Amino acid sequence: MATKLRVARSTLRTALAELEANGDIWRHVGKGTFVGKRPTEEREVFTLPADMTNPFEVMEVRLILEPRIADLAAHRATVSDIAFMKQCLEKGEAARDTETYEMWDGALHRAIAEASRNTLLLALFNAVNAIRDHTVWGELKEATLNESRRRRYSTQHQNLVLAIERRDAVECQRLMREHLTAVRDDMLGQDQPL
Repeated sequence: MATKLRVARSTLRTALAELEANGDIWRHVGKGTFVGKRPTEEREVFTLPADMTNPFEVMEVRLILEPRIADLAAHRATVSDIAFMKQCLEKGEAARDTETYEMWDGALHRAIAEASRNTLLLALFNAVNAIRDHTVWGELKEATLNESRRRRYSTQHQNLVLAIERRDAVECQRLMREHLTAVRDDMLGQDQPL
């Protein structure tokens, strides 16, 4: 494709990563790249209407699931998984607004979940992550995400991706827990019951 379009392979990879993060294409290892949003698999475990839960529960579940997902990603991530994570980091850092930042933040967390190579964990992650598209979540992020927090989250994300690249599963769990605790505390307040 790079030859046909007369572009460098790195340029093509960057463009495809951006299209994937925007939901314009989706990729599946061993199957190919497809136009459009990733189809809902018939094997989907469940869907959870956003109005049946709340941000406190979402963060509680994320703190249970995502550290373990990061642990598995440290063991199973491929070189291309890590390259895509790094692209998500770069795009997130370059984002000029909360919506764009959130898109790349979500793409990074999903890339980590995909790198775990555990279908059931990915389905659970997707069910919880879908709540982030709900209006209440967006309003919370918009109200609480400032430049200082974005820089802190970016540093936490960078450290996490480096730990995945080093295959340091214990550190990955610790860093993911630290990151999600910071997000929870910033969004919901430290004194909230979880």
